[in-house]
Amino acid sequence: MPLIREIRFQKNDRLDFETNLKYISRLVKLSENLSLSCSIVPLLTKDKIGNLKNKTQLIKLTKQSIKDEYNIVSFNKEYSTAAVLWLPIKTYYLIYHVLCVIDYILSGKETSLTIKHFYCIDSFSKILIKKELQFSEPLFNDVYDKNILNFKEAPGGHLKANVKNEDIYKLLMKKVAKEKIENHKVAKGILDIRSQKNKDEVEEFKNKMTISIFDFFYSMRLRMNYRNFNFIDNISSLDTKVYFKEYYKEAKLFYSCLSNLKNKLIADISL
Repeated sequence: MPLIREIRFQKNDRLDFETNLKYISRLVKLSENLSLSCSIVPLLTKDKIGNLKNKTQLIKLTKQSIKDEYNIVSFNKEYSTAAVLWLPIKTYYLIYHVLCVIDYILSGKETSLTIKHFYCIDSFSKILIKKELQFSEPLFNDVYDKNILNFKEAPGGHLKANVKNEDIYKLLMKKVAKEKIENHKVAKGILDIRSQKNKDEVEEFKNKMTISIFDFFYSMRLRMNYRNFNFIDNISSLDTKVYFKEYYKEAKLFYSCLSNLKNKLIADISL
């Protein structure tokens, strides 16, 4: 197994920051040269491709906004303390818009262009389950249920050098699963699960829950809405710059993967 490049940053006692940086830097490694294949025959007809104009413009503007933030952070590390909070939100919307386009191409339904976020993510997770979409990175094809919550590691194991990709990825998916449950509780106004009604509501959600790579980006966007990025509180600008650049790399790699599939599907329809 080749050595994994580890990210270096100022030494501090914030293991939560180190953990999150480890997760995103490993995703970058897994996403290098990432590609996505699709076995579904698109239902969109050639004459409907023009309906993609507005989404295409949104994608272009969002992508440029992210690039502008990157350029500023590159020469002004202090700016990263603010930009790092917005990057996951912008990244998610960039990915969401591309997923809407892909869904529209595959289904031929204009409602795909305005599909609700939760349903969009779950829809693509289900396509992964059916193996109608396949990433070149095998780990990204895995879709988990509530049993991912039972995955365990040796204490501090994920912070050791050369920890296996599979272990890091499962820990990340476990974290995303926990946040997905918390997001559901917030959406339903559940403050605690002491009552049987609330307990049943949460258990029913967990029983139907699926977790995939698509959930990661959505989860990071929702964290800003409900819990903020507590793990970067009081972290130096040198370190937030490192985190920003790693997240930017992952955003660029994952977007490129989806965009390449989108462009191929459109090209096939246009023939």
